[in-house]
Amino acid sequence: MRAAVVKGKCDVVILDIGEPFILRPTEIKIHVTTGAICNTTDNKLYASDSPEKHWAGKEFPFVIGHECTGRIVEMGSGVEDLKIGDRVVYWTVNCRAFADYLILDTEKSVVLAVSDEASEEMAAIMEMVIGSARLLFPEDEKPLIGRGDSVVVIGLGPAGLIYHRIARMMGAAKLAGAGRRALRLETAKKLGADFVIDTDTPSWHQELLSKLGKHPDVIIDATGGDIVSDIIALGDKNTRIIAYGVAPFNWKERENELIKADIRPPRNFGVASARIVAPKCIEWLESGKLGLEPVISHRLPLEEVGRGFDMCRLERDTTLKVLIRINS
Repeated sequence: MRAAVVKGKCDVVILDIGEPFILRPTEIKIHVTTGAICNTTDNKLYASDSPEKHWAGKEFPFVIGHECTGRIVEMGSGVEDLKIGDRVVYWTVNCRAFADYLILDTEKSVVLAVSDEASEEMAAIMEMVIGSARLLFPEDEKPLIGRGDSVVVIGLGPAGLIYHRIARMMGAAKLAGAGRRALRLETAKKLGADFVIDTDTPSWHQELLSKLGKHPDVIIDATGGDIVSDIIALGDKNTRIIAYGVAPFNWKERENELIKADIRPPRNFGVASARIVAPKCIEWLESGKLGLEPVISHRLPLEEVGRGFDMCRLERDTTLKVLIRINS
């Protein structure tokens, strides 16, 4: 089968390798149709000389990609609620998606069937949608965004833009996007932001709070950077913090800064929360209400996946989400 194999730093090639096979009764084999580049994890792995620093156990060479959709062609004896031929979306913590075939373990991942009428392009980015939404749904607790809440999303890459739609569908009354680059600011407005703030503007914290009229109920960090000082400047004791971006530090080591400012630190949720929210995400997808088409900026064949990685890293002014066409 064809697969996008990273041989070294910024060196990806399409190779013919052996098909993966099912090892456990809870696994399924998918014929992949469309993938999507993760602007953060995929690009860190692709552009690193030590991929294991970013993903435990990743060593050259490896098949890259963890976002895709496709159809089940084989399944283990222990798989329930799915069948051969189902078109599926998923959320996982490990993957080899940019290949003709992919193995997923339904015990460790959240996998759901979607209708044939659902958008193929939207299905391809559902791994990120479910992964984003899961951080809003603690186990046995109410969602972290409620009707009437004011929400600020900091960071307007694909994840931050996705959070705009999620916040709106969860009932946010006031929604602000904070970030940089004209394309991203304009796209945030298309996806529901009442207003956007350029974080390169001096005193942007004061401008945002003035337009919002109060401290936000929810701050979503979708930057992947160090914005602890920004959170402290914008939040208060009632603000709920969502940390999606992979920060360049351990949150546990920075919690005291937030606690001293009387702000509750962010929490993380895993597979259990993904299982809670995934059916709701599928409902948004199949209803046509997901509305994330503006997030997709480019579509490339598998043979040009390296170009896609370079666009995400080096052409951020003009690139949002890049889809990879793997099989029709």
